[in-house]
Amino acid sequence: MRVLMIGGTGAFSGRITERVVRAGHDVVLYNRAQRPQPNGLQLPVLVGERHELRQHLREIAAFNPEVVVDSICYLPTEAEDLVALFAGAKRIVFISSVDVYGEEIGCAPVTEERVPTPVTEYGKGKLACEQLLLSSLAEVVTIFRPSHILGRGFLTTSLWGRSPYLVDRIRRGKCIPAIDGGRNLMTPVYAGDIAEWIVRAFDTAAANGQVFNAVGGEIVCQKRYYQAIADALGVELRLVAVPSHVFRQHFSSPPQFNWHRPYSCQKAVSLLGYAPQYTLEMMLRETVEYMIAHDMVRDCDEQPFDDQLVVLLQRHEAELSALFRQKAG
Repeated sequence: MRVLMIGGTGAFSGRITERVVRAGHDVVLYNRAQRPQPNGLQLPVLVGERHELRQHLREIAAFNPEVVVDSICYLPTEAEDLVALFAGAKRIVFISSVDVYGEEIGCAPVTEERVPTPVTEYGKGKLACEQLLLSSLAEVVTIFRPSHILGRGFLTTSLWGRSPYLVDRIRRGKCIPAIDGGRNLMTPVYAGDIAEWIVRAFDTAAANGQVFNAVGGEIVCQKRYYQAIADALGVELRLVAVPSHVFRQHFSSPPQFNWHRPYSCQKAVSLLGYAPQYTLEMMLRETVEYMIAHDMVRDCDEQPFDDQLVVLLQRHEAELSALFRQKAG
């Protein structure tokens, strides 16, 4: 099939491109041509900004894509471009986000039946795009909502969101501040597993007009996430608890791992016939090793705030322990 990849060279979209090429499809990229293509590929590129898509109508029409994968779109005006240009396509794959579900989603695995209630502008934009595409193109559209994506090219996440400093803190034996000691739930996913689902959706009727949670097969606690990084580095993990109720009074963003984020991929497994292959430990090992090999790890001394935070938290832990010992004694 003729596949137009809008984007196609990023840490995530590059994995999709690789999988699409490996499946034998004829691929053209549309992007700004500012990044090298993944894995040494030399695919044809239509060069342009995302908002300039309609200006390339003639070139796009000459290729006449049967499938369009858009990993960039998050504004309704951009979704309107897809409707205007590709109504005749066999499949339009839109990459959305689990952010459309909102933040306070509880501890039970969230399925696609959950009514979205986004709170961030990003999540609201993605949901608006979903609704526009489904109402305009119906069964032509397939939507994927990824969670925390891991694999080569990605950063690991810390208390402050994705960070180049976390790996250095852990490998140097420094204590890691974690929400409630790392008890929060999360559902990481391997980029290659999502790419497999996307390619399978190209020519199966089971994907017609469907929304899929593109998430990993395991719901894990944040402590295990940090432990997997420590194991990949061969060091001992040290954590200290950040009280979530205090943290949330001062920081509404980044929200991703300050609330439980459990999601279910069962629909994708059932309808697309593929279950995630990568465990948390496998995907984090690849992520960490790639970060180290490609100079993506920064000296954590550049960000001394966490050291100050850890000192305060450890002092309070010691004071509480002394008080509890009196009570217990």
